[in-house]
Amino acid sequence: MLRCLAFIALAFGGVIALTLPSAAQNSVSVAKQPVPQRLAPAQPDSAPPAPQAQETPPEPRPAISPPAAHAAPVVAVEVPIERYKAMRPPTHLQIDDVPMAPEPQGAFTSAERLMDWVSNYRNHKTPSRVPAAVHAMRQYGLFGDEEKAWFCTGFIAGVLGSNPKDGPALIPRMFPMPDKEQAVIIRAIAYSGRPDWRDLLEKNAAKMPLRRPLIDDFLAGKRPTLMELPLDHGGSPGIYALWGYYVATGQYEPVVRIMEALRWSKNKDDSGFSFRKIFSGWGSDASALEKITTGGTAKWTLASYAERDRELLKLYHAEQARQPKEIATPLKDVIAAAEIFESEKIRKDQFGAIEDAQRTQMTNAAGMSKGATAGSIAIATGCVAASALGQAYIAVPCVIGGALYTGAVKLAQ
Repeated sequence: MLRCLAFIALAFGGVIALTLPSAAQNSVSVAKQPVPQRLAPAQPDSAPPAPQAQETPPEPRPAISPPAAHAAPVVAVEVPIERYKAMRPPTHLQIDDVPMAPEPQGAFTSAERLMDWVSNYRNHKTPSRVPAAVHAMRQYGLFGDEEKAWFCTGFIAGVLGSNPKDGPALIPRMFPMPDKEQAVIIRAIAYSGRPDWRDLLEKNAAKMPLRRPLIDDFLAGKRPTLMELPLDHGGSPGIYALWGYYVATGQYEPVVRIMEALRWSKNKDDSGFSFRKIFSGWGSDASALEKITTGGTAKWTLASYAERDRELLKLYHAEQARQPKEIATPLKDVIAAAEIFESEKIRKDQFGAIEDAQRTQMTNAAGMSKGATAGSIAIATGCVAASALGQAYIAVPCVIGGALYTGAVKLAQ
């Protein structure tokens, strides 16, 4: 009995021993099998090796859209060129990668450009640029010198007078203007010859509160208008203004007015000019030197302007037949010199007459200092005609730098 039980137990144990390893092996193979399938599927040993990438060129891939950071250039190319330019205002010009700022429209970048524009204004009238020119005149110091300021005054007056419709709108654009230099605008309005010049003065008076006395003098008739300016006392500045008006308008009335000063000029056949004038009663006339200066200035400028503007010769011939002898005789000299372009001879003759008068008697007898007399000589010997640019090569050093004034002072000393 016992032997039978032992045999049964031994058989049962053997069955268990055979069952457990098989179960364990099956469990391990099931647990490990998914792992290699996920990482790298097994390939049979007989399978041929995978072809190298360089042996067979890959098919071209479609273009990949750029990242968002590079999207702007792509979109900008699709914008029409007109719209693209509109999105970028042309603040600078570009030539050969060198930026250049364009010149502001209406600006006068140098005194030379300003005076060249003034000289040619009558042939290319652009009244809209006159306010900018007025500011440039002040900027370049033309209003700081009395004689230069008078020429500018006449020019501005001519523009206002010859533009009856648009002239009034130009005046407010001439401001702001320093109080001292506001006299140029006041005189220009009064000298314009416009029938409404008094109304224009009143309308713009609020912009010039400190110049109310000067405005009131013009309104009350205490100060003369341009064509009423006396030429026998301090007449040279008046000639400046008259030429300025002519340069702006081309009207002959100011030129005929200048001819009236020829009565005090030296004639071609005169000898001992200054002595004859002085000893015939000029010695007691405090304005004698001013008259000689004004007469000489008028004669030279009439000749030099006619060299450049040949239409003036027709006026001179017509006026010679109408004027009294004291004016017709020196006017004949003007015509003869202008026709053969020898106005320089007239300048030298008139300079000699003025210097002679100054040296002989006028420095002390008329109560004038030598420096003031030298200034008067300068007016007659260069700056008037040069101011109006009758001769461009003289104009710039005279109007801008005062070179001729300095030369005249040295010559008179």
